[in-house]
Amino acid sequence: MTTTNYDSILKETSNWMSTNDLHKKIGTDKAEMIESCKKLLAMGYLKTNPKQNKLFYRKEDKAQSEFNFTLLIAVFEMNQKTELHNLSQLSSIMRNDGKGLRQKCLDILERINEEVKRAYMVKAKLDYQKNQSSIPANIADERIKKLDKYVEKIMNAVMSKNKDEVTVKAIQTYFNQHTIKFEDFKI
Repeated sequence: MTTTNYDSILKETSNWMSTNDLHKKIGTDKAEMIESCKKLLAMGYLKTNPKQNKLFYRKEDKAQSEFNFTLLIAVFEMNQKTELHNLSQLSSIMRNDGKGLRQKCLDILERINEEVKRAYMVKAKLDYQKNQSSIPANIADERIKKLDKYVEKIMNAVMSKNKDEVTVKAIQTYFNQHTIKFEDFKI
């Protein structure tokens, strides 16, 4: 799960740091850390500076432009469609014994949950920037509403695909156990 690296990466990148140095500081799987950096970069949390054959990262504190925010929402929605399509392709969500979700379903739900967590991270950053007056409150509120609609849409779509009470309860249990609250994110 890539979101577990986000806080560590942001904590260590207050100054420019190379990929290798960041990996040494965090001490996690390098491929997973690089994937986390790419996602933080896409969300506007990091910026990069390539020098010679190295890539350096630093935490980005300025507000995203409207264009970049629109691109981010487009990426979120594209990922949402992909995961909902993958979920609809499963012949059965529940295991044969009826006592839990199939592994393929759990994998899809984990990816959906990752997208929801990323949306909550962007909301936390917008809230922080609004409180710091680095972005006008009306723009921050409008963007937060868009992110809320995105999260609501994906959660409603996941729940509406399955009408069986046992399946709905299993999916609700999964999200209750794996979802992080908006307030839990640190900037």
